[in-house]
This record gives sequence, C-alpha cells and structure tokens, in this order.
Amino acid sequence: MNSAKEGSYRKIALASVFGAVGLLYVGIIGGWDVTPPPKGMSFDEVAATTVAPEKKNVKSLYRRDPEVIALNQYYQSIGYSLSGVQEIPRVYIKRVPKGLRDLASVDERKQIFLRIMLPLSLRVNEEIMARRERLMAIQSKKYSGDPISSAEKEWVDQMLKRYRVTDGGVTALLERIDIIPPSLMLAQSAEESGWGTSRFVRKGNALFGQWAWDEEGIVPEDRAEGKTHVIKSFNSLIDSVRAYARNINSHPAYAELRAERAKLREGGEVVLGWDLADTLTKYSERGAEYVDSLHAIMRVNGLEAFDGIGFASGDIPPPPNVLALLSD
Repeated sequence: MNSAKEGSYRKIALASVFGAVGLLYVGIIGGWDVTPPPKGMSFDEVAATTVAPEKKNVKSLYRRDPEVIALNQYYQSIGYSLSGVQEIPRVYIKRVPKGLRDLASVDERKQIFLRIMLPLSLRVNEEIMARRERLMAIQSKKYSGDPISSAEKEWVDQMLKRYRVTDGGVTALLERIDIIPPSLMLAQSAEESGWGTSRFVRKGNALFGQWAWDEEGIVPEDRAEGKTHVIKSFNSLIDSVRAYARNINSHPAYAELRAERAKLREGGEVVLGWDLADTLTKYSERGAEYVDSLHAIMRVNGLEAFDGIGFASGDIPPPPNVLALLSD
C-alpha cells in the first residue's frame, strides 16, 4: 500500500515538473515574461511599473522636385547666396519652382523665395526710378524756362492718369513715382503668399493677393456668398511685383505711406521698409496686427539689410529654361 502511494506521488511530481517546463517553454516562445517578481512585490505591482519601450522617430523620406534642385544648383553655380551679400545678380525667375511648398526645411524654402524675389524687387525699383528721373528732368525744364516737347507733355499726361493724380501736377506725381524699399516688398510678398507656397502664387503668380473685378483671376475658396472679386493673376512674378508697386504708389488707401516717404526724402533720410510698414494698417483687415507681422518677418529674416543694395555688374549665365523670364 505504501509503495503504491509512493508511486502515485512520483507520478504527480513528474507531471508537475513536466508541466512547469512546458509552461516555461511556451512562455519563452510566446514572449511571456516568466521572471519571478522581486521579493516583496506581486506580479500586478511589477506590471504596473513596467515602462513601454520608447518608439524611435522615423522621418518620412521625400524627394526634392527637379525644379527646386535645378534652381538651387544654378544659384550655387553663380555664387548667389544671401549670406553677407553686397550685390545681387540680375536673375529674373518667371514663377516659383514646383515642389517649393513640399520642402521639409522652412529655412531652405525661405532662402529660395528671397533669392527669387530680391532681383525682381530691384528691377521694378529701377523702372520706377527711370520714370522719376525723367519726370524730374521735365520739371527742371519747366523751372528753367526751357521748352517741353509734345512727347514729354503726352508722357506726363499718361503718368498722371496711371498714378491717379488729379491735383498738384508734376509735384504731386513725384510723390507717387518713387521706390518701395526691398525689405517691404519681400516682407509683404512673404506674408501674402506664404513664402511662395499659396495657391494664388502657384496658379497665377499672385504674390500680394490683389483683388480684382470684371477680369479673369482666381476665386478665393473662402469668398463669401454674393461677393464677386477674384485674386488677380499674372503671366509672371515680376508682373505681380509691378502691379503691387503701382497699387502702393497710386491707391488712396496708401496716401500715408507716400507722405511718409516724401517726408523722409525731403529730410535727406534713407527710406526704409521698417518705417513705411507702420503706415500699412489699411492693407489688411488685421490692421496693426498686420504691421506687427511685417516687422517680425523683417526682423527675424534680416530683410532690412537689403534696403539700399544694388545689382552686380557683369553678365551671368541664364537660369534654367523652365523658370527663366525671357523678357523683363
């Protein structure tokens, strides 16, 4: 009887051992934690203090658009960088490159946009100064008693209409035909176009979000019911800059800017974008907040350094054909 009981006990013990080994094997294969809890802690307490493994951040891969690559390589080949720049090459880009808004680096996007915009702003200011100098020469003739040709009179009449001058003649016209500091052009184009990434820029080269009626343009997605305005589109970026400059120099809403600029001129002071930005509370419904945004863009990106900068002399290779402005 005793030997029979001992045999049963042995079978039970062996079964327990085999069962434990089996569970251990399954636990290892299945990834179970079969480590006994530390002394004085239950399994529940161990589970509560277990820290999940840290997940690694995996950056999604992206490809630069060929136009972005080509433009960057072109700028590098002609040594066009904004770092410590003293002179700007005459490089006129027709439109923003495809893929600009897809760049992962905000700084790279800004650098490309500013290098596109700076030559365009300088070129438009050159055109304005050519008109201003011609007008001053005609005014000088008038003061000295020299005859003014019929062609000159006709040109002055055209300018009076172009810049919406009804009173004051040539003197009032000179207040309107004047440059706009590059820092202001750059800041406003960056603010209005999202650094060249907006739908209006991509579809219509519209850098400054100018409204238009009774002409073709881009319908804003958030246009209120009953409204008929569109965002004016342009054949090229420089046409957008020209229209913006004409708007600033002629629209009644920006009379304060023109008066401040004339005062600075008369006092022999440098006309800076920072000072003129203070007068643009009517450019946006945001008012003073809009001016603060312009100042922030100027300050953070060092745009004031571009006021007073000029074009470099000498010829340079043309930009990539798909982006080149064949005639300015």
